[in-house]
Amino acid sequence: MSTASIHFLDAVVPTKGESEDKRQSSISVPSYSSAKPKLPVRWQVAMIALTCMCTFGHHWSNGLVTTLKTTIEQELKINNSEFATLVSVTNMVNTFLCIALGFIIDKFGGPLLSAILAAFCLAGAVVEAGATTDGLNSYHILMVGKIIAAIGGGSLDNAQHKIFTTYFAPGSGFATSIGFIWSMANVAQYVGQSTANVMSQNLGSYSWPLWTGAIIGFFSFLCAVSVFVLDKYLRLSYEVVDRCEQSGQPSASSVKVGVFNWSIVRQMPLTFWFVILFATFQNAGMASFITVSTQFAQQRLQKGAVVGGWVSSFYLILPIGLTPFLGMFIDAYGRRVTILFLSACMFLISMLLLRFSQTVPTFICGYVFYALAGSITSAPQVEIIRSIIPDPHYYATAFAIKKSIIQGSVIIIVTATGKIQDLSSTNSLEGAVTVWLAYAFVSVLISGALLGACHTSLGQRYLPAVRLSQVRPKYVEREVERLWELRRHTVTEEGPRDENLTPRQKDEALKRPLSSSVSLYARRVALGAGFIIVLIAWVIFGFGIDWGDHASATGE
Repeated sequence: MSTASIHFLDAVVPTKGESEDKRQSSISVPSYSSAKPKLPVRWQVAMIALTCMCTFGHHWSNGLVTTLKTTIEQELKINNSEFATLVSVTNMVNTFLCIALGFIIDKFGGPLLSAILAAFCLAGAVVEAGATTDGLNSYHILMVGKIIAAIGGGSLDNAQHKIFTTYFAPGSGFATSIGFIWSMANVAQYVGQSTANVMSQNLGSYSWPLWTGAIIGFFSFLCAVSVFVLDKYLRLSYEVVDRCEQSGQPSASSVKVGVFNWSIVRQMPLTFWFVILFATFQNAGMASFITVSTQFAQQRLQKGAVVGGWVSSFYLILPIGLTPFLGMFIDAYGRRVTILFLSACMFLISMLLLRFSQTVPTFICGYVFYALAGSITSAPQVEIIRSIIPDPHYYATAFAIKKSIIQGSVIIIVTATGKIQDLSSTNSLEGAVTVWLAYAFVSVLISGALLGACHTSLGQRYLPAVRLSQVRPKYVEREVERLWELRRHTVTEEGPRDENLTPRQKDEALKRPLSSSVSLYARRVALGAGFIIVLIAWVIFGFGIDWGDHASATGE
């Protein structure tokens, strides 16, 4: 029997330590899981539908407090700094918690954590609604509800993404599924925000929108439990191929998946930290502006809360139909970095229009550009993070690191702008919007640098993962070979290379951090900067509490 035949037979009954590439080298012989039928498309569709609904209730409830900002400040008798603290406390909870939950999601999987985190979202929504019922109007109980909901909501989307990394490969439906997640999330948030002030005024209490959100949260909890049960059923009845395993990349080094180990964080490549830097300004800027968007529309349009809520919720309409098609585009053509750059440019244009517009049409146009920016920023970022990390087993951990730093940045900008608004004699948000304008400008610079790295020889040599995230999925293997040869003549500090690597192994090697002193120093600086952002967030959060208490005591 020939050596090749022996290899094919080995693929039928693989050993525990055998690589996935070796299994996939078999063409004519059935795989070890061939006893089970292939997973039908209808069950994949069902998994997408149920997974998308897991966060429906959370997104419905999440925007209610910010939409009811004016009403809540009046009913609870709080100032802008205290309201900023109420909003920021949810971000504070997740500065460190979401990293720990990321490790747990990597270990126990997305379905189980989706059910657990959805339960926290439901409990938090019930407490929030109870804090505003029967004249209780308790600021502190409302904050407790926000904290409980934040424990679940901060990592629930991460658990969703982890589910889809199992069922869908990059370029084969993953981006499309992420697009559907954000489409349904925007449906929930739009309906919740646009009806909140209408219900509050017509039903006589602002507790009604919050109770409605709690009911929707119960429905989402049932969907999350259904995802867990369905995942168990599909794994028992069908051949469910883990797309992380199928990628041919075994778990990195000797670190066990799901074990909290900081070596995983230190192994993240420099490309990853550039994406985090972009998200620190772009994502944090867009997410924090939501907290004042309704009130800002009220001030500029000189209209009531209902009109302000409708105008400020407009940014949620476009993503409903656009994000799934954007996901399909990314699956087919890539161009993830280009989309990020366009998103940053639209964010900058929107802030320029909102800050300096003198007419109503121009002001409304600013919200349109804000809607466009928001609709095209999420899916490519999720795809980029999965495509640039060397080991997809740690996707949830990588996403959690990104989210933790973003939470810190959101706290900084929300607390600072709340203080700026309090210092205004007219309670105007004009000065605060300047801060968001600066965030947008920086995000354009960073995304422009990443786009330049995709198309320049220097960028392709030292940040090859950025280039790989830009090309069409069907051309990735060819691009890997080109970048592999380019890197041969660039990196002099690396040791001898194995020239017998497969294209997938070369792809993994290109995404790993360079074994150079400069790369090591840059990654340490990036990690330290992320930690400093979170530390500053905790400090400024403390100042925000003090500012709010001082303003309340002095009657400002």
